[in-house]
Amino acid sequence: MRILYIWDADYPWDIRVEKICISLRNNGHEVHIAARNLKKLPEYENINGLYIHRLKKWKNKKLNYAFSFPAFFSPIWKLFLDSIIHKKKIDLIIVRDLPMAIAGILAGKRNKIPVVFDMAEDYVSLIKAVWKARKFQGLNLIVRNPYLAKLVEKYVFKTADHILVVVKEAEGVVLNAGVKEKKITIIGNTPSLNMVYGNRSYKHKELELIDKRYSAIYVGGIQLGRGLQVVLDALPEITKKIPNFLFVIVGDGYAAEQLKRIIAERGLDDFVYWAGWVDHEEIYNYITACKIGLIPHLVNEHKNTTVPNKLFDYMKFGLPVVASDAVPLKRILTEEKCGLTFKSGDSDSLAKVVDAVYESEADYGLNGQTAIRNKYNWENEEAKLLQVIEKAG
Repeated sequence: MRILYIWDADYPWDIRVEKICISLRNNGHEVHIAARNLKKLPEYENINGLYIHRLKKWKNKKLNYAFSFPAFFSPIWKLFLDSIIHKKKIDLIIVRDLPMAIAGILAGKRNKIPVVFDMAEDYVSLIKAVWKARKFQGLNLIVRNPYLAKLVEKYVFKTADHILVVVKEAEGVVLNAGVKEKKITIIGNTPSLNMVYGNRSYKHKELELIDKRYSAIYVGGIQLGRGLQVVLDALPEITKKIPNFLFVIVGDGYAAEQLKRIIAERGLDDFVYWAGWVDHEEIYNYITACKIGLIPHLVNEHKNTTVPNKLFDYMKFGLPVVASDAVPLKRILTEEKCGLTFKSGDSDSLAKVVDAVYESEADYGLNGQTAIRNKYNWENEEAKLLQVIEKAG
């Protein structure tokens, strides 16, 4: 089939978009990606056998942002999608996340082709969480309004031909909305069994230093909702029992400077290594150098319906996982016996759990690797994905 994947951001890069599209390409489908173009890249490009179509780029940065804004009612996106569908004779649409879902569904209706909704996250609960933190302005007041998003979600659940979700708890959100189970498939953000392991012959001296310490790594966005401040609060207690403990932070985000100030003010520099932004391939070297994988996310409705990719990366590389008690995280860690959870936002609880893992003789890391080999791998997800595409087409 000729498949169009609608992505409301720049491409490259997004790991889920890449995995889904490459799996489809590898199994004989012709895959096109419709993407935004804030980076002002070529409007058409072939990347590893995937055909990338980007919106027209405008020299003026503000115009480029406004005209490419991913709103389902955008006439620019409507013309853009219809053009690709007509020129490339698209047979099936996959549309990612709620902002562009209606646009994808309406494009499917206009052109009489099926539409699969890839619900990579519970967008309504995400917007609720962001809305509480800071009020949106401009177009975001309309497009990223949780009340409007709920109405959009209701329409999308009803009209999409099939719905992909990332975890059991997200499936529950769709089922509770009245969608029949046969219309939903869980396609997790799991790693491939062929993914290259990190290289322990480290090129950088800092990786050798990390390897020699009892290091716990966090990989991801640097935002207050990710709970990194809880780890900093726990460090004095953790280092009493584990003097060579090192908190390794890999990533970037709006809270980076605020957290760096906290580290300096509290004199925690000896116990924190701030790697900052690292190329994706290099991340695995940092993971393999560490002893624990941390997911300290503050629990809310959104965190209770999703699982971060880093969980499976930690498991893949044999790290025991210490995570906050979000429902999916607690379920997987308990079922697979690959780590322990602490009470969200509670630094004392976190310190006790880190110490428990440090003292434990349990094979948390080995159990995690076994779970990846047997269950949580992309090869399993790919098989389900191909079945969905075959039936939908």
